[in-house]
Amino acid sequence: MIPLSRIEEIAASRADLAAIVAGSETLSWRQYADAVRDAAEGLAGAVALDELRTVAFLSHNRAELVVAASAAATLKTTLCGLDYSLSPAALTELLERIEADLLIVSSGFLADRGINVRTLAAGRAVVDLDSRLPGATPYAAFAGLAAGRRTPNAPARPFRAISFTSGTSGTPKPVIRTASFDARRFAYFTARYGFSSADRHLATIPLYHAAGGGWARLFLQLGATLVLAPPDDPLETAELIRREWITSSTMTPPILSGVLREVARGRARVTPNQLRFVLVGGKHFPAPAKQEALQVLGPVVYEYYGTTETGVNTIAEPGDLLTHPASVGRVYDGNRILILDPERKPVPAGIVGSVAIASYMNMDTYLGAPANRVQIDGERYLITSEAGYLDEDGRLYLLNRSQGADSVNLYALENAIRHIRGVEDVALLRRAGAGPVAVDCAVVLKASAGAGAADEVRTRAAEILRRERIALARFEPLDQIPYSPSGKVRAAALEEAIGRAGEEAARPATGKPAAKARTGGTVDGVLLGIALLALTAISWGGMFPVAKAALASIDGFYLTLLRYGFASLILIGILVRVEGWRALATEGHGGKLFFYGSMGFAGFSILAFVGLAHSKAEHGAIIMALMPLITALLTWAIRGVRPNRVTFLCIAAALAGVALVVTRGSLSALDGGALLPDLLILGGAASWVVYTLGAATVPGWSPLRYTTVSAALGTVTIAAVTALATAAGLVAVPSLETVWSVRAEIAYLVLIAAVLAVFSWNIGIKLLGPVNGVLFINLVPITAFAIGLAQGRAFGDVELAGASLTIGALIVNNLNSRGLFRFRRTERAVGGGGALTPVPVGAGGR
Repeated sequence: MIPLSRIEEIAASRADLAAIVAGSETLSWRQYADAVRDAAEGLAGAVALDELRTVAFLSHNRAELVVAASAAATLKTTLCGLDYSLSPAALTELLERIEADLLIVSSGFLADRGINVRTLAAGRAVVDLDSRLPGATPYAAFAGLAAGRRTPNAPARPFRAISFTSGTSGTPKPVIRTASFDARRFAYFTARYGFSSADRHLATIPLYHAAGGGWARLFLQLGATLVLAPPDDPLETAELIRREWITSSTMTPPILSGVLREVARGRARVTPNQLRFVLVGGKHFPAPAKQEALQVLGPVVYEYYGTTETGVNTIAEPGDLLTHPASVGRVYDGNRILILDPERKPVPAGIVGSVAIASYMNMDTYLGAPANRVQIDGERYLITSEAGYLDEDGRLYLLNRSQGADSVNLYALENAIRHIRGVEDVALLRRAGAGPVAVDCAVVLKASAGAGAADEVRTRAAEILRRERIALARFEPLDQIPYSPSGKVRAAALEEAIGRAGEEAARPATGKPAAKARTGGTVDGVLLGIALLALTAISWGGMFPVAKAALASIDGFYLTLLRYGFASLILIGILVRVEGWRALATEGHGGKLFFYGSMGFAGFSILAFVGLAHSKAEHGAIIMALMPLITALLTWAIRGVRPNRVTFLCIAAALAGVALVVTRGSLSALDGGALLPDLLILGGAASWVVYTLGAATVPGWSPLRYTTVSAALGTVTIAAVTALATAAGLVAVPSLETVWSVRAEIAYLVLIAAVLAVFSWNIGIKLLGPVNGVLFINLVPITAFAIGLAQGRAFGDVELAGASLTIGALIVNNLNSRGLFRFRRTERAVGGGGALTPVPVGAGGR
């Protein structure tokens, strides 16, 4: 943690501002400095300062622990935390290996976990943060201590840091570093993401973990406020985000999932526009969880990949999570990654191998054990235990973590099983030994899963594995997957839990009552999501026939102005009611909001309505349904994110279908400019896609705020363009009688197709997720064609075939976005034959 000298610098200008918040206690920067002085004196009194070289701590995150860590930094004493969820035997072994001189503990917290502090200390000096252990060195951080004592002079010592690997498959290994990399890494992150003393950072990862301690140091170094979350309490963590006005946080996927679960249940809520940065890592972050997090929290979710040995090495930003959810991002400043074959030679993009990292953050060595290194082109790379591959744009994809560098893509398999109905969580364990690949599978079923769900999940999981020539050795439903406090799956504990569950299931009945089947109300949530998304799609599908009818009386310019003029006023009223007047401020984003609002509302609606006036409503609906594929092309053009081959095929098929609809199978339909109206509609669809992509450029804004402010600014453009068109004689101001004659159509376009559809879409996406939600876009052209048929309009076989081809292409692309076509079999697999190997697909994305 940061030393007293830096705390005093910050306290000079922020004396009474909050430095640390833990539960009901708040420590100001002045109190923080006073407490560190007392703590440093206490540590120096517990053990002679010249002999106080290594201090270990065992405690959950609490204010006194931060104070003690700063005191150790002040004394230039090596401080390292131990995972309090380890067994007493493992903790004893680690304390002996690092030769700890002093032990800082929370005795009450450890006692609740069955750990005897006296036995664990084995004669070492102990500082008890609870001050309840008889004979322990007295310690108090907040009250009753005189300020201004002289802090002991720290001896001249070389830098030495100890951290521990996660130990998911065994006892953690001590990692040694002899130089600090904080200054360079902190400077990069601060400049890149705009951190400052105004931030309020929520620490949810234990401080003993490298990520927990590192990010806490970064924000304290800036003079920001550090808020400590309680262990194993997702509800309180979720409430802290709102109550303490958290702006940034680091979380593991299990912690984030717990927070999102509480929000989904309605037990907690997250205030929009507050969080700016949520960094997730430490464990596989499933693609569905990424999409849910982005939907609930907004475009503020980032993913990192790193190890205790190599630091933080890649960052995936919100746009990356949307376009390449299977990736963990690209390397950033000071990091290089290679994929190596079994002979330790680099392999091309798309080929699986061992992940090797060169970084200024790499450790020096393990304590008492050599590091697995290789020298390539003058750089020293540390070879990790992970298997993965790089795509052509340098994005890293991991196949498994801490289970050996082979080509079995456990993460892809877990994602596929997680999509099975009724599955809440899943973990696979690769079975050791030669012969066919086999795995053990543990699942946690959702509360809504009824009787027989486990058998259905087992059958479908076995089918998924069998398609990849992997045998399902054991399958067991568990109450929970055993995770460490730092978010890693405890492989040994998971294996034990699977075995224990299997033994219990095999026992004959003893007359005890059967376990009550778990039931719940989340099925209602799924049905509600389906209903809302269907309502949205049908509303949008009906928009085109309704607009077509209105365009017979009023031109597209004034129809657009009336539609979004009224819709903007309604949205502003809703936004002010939900988020307050301050939400109307542009906060420096006025220029981009004006541009995207103009594209989304002026460009989309004017082009679409002007084109629709000279085309069919069904044409407009089916062209608008191309938006997911247009998004892929524009993302490629704007951001360089190349679609994969399946998406390219879907785009070609969809365009061919649209061509059939537009031309009715005859090129003569293109004569005389008949194609122009449909091209205008296509331009409108592209404008809306640009607008949608613009949401990522305003991080921290809720969808309601982005929609409302951009719509209001876009309406200004609509008014200006309409005025110019009127002055040029292209259109005429409609009379009040004309407007009144289409009042029903305008009401539909404003209330149903704009306001209601937007809200039902956002809620439906939240309930079902974006991958499932996009599938409902296919109802838009279907609705338009159904209305046309009901109105007696005749469609030729070619038009219907073209519509079917386009809708089919959209469905296939949706399945592709779920990863169905992401992998293929190959006989050339690193580390074993017949395993799941990724297809090199350029950017490797959706």
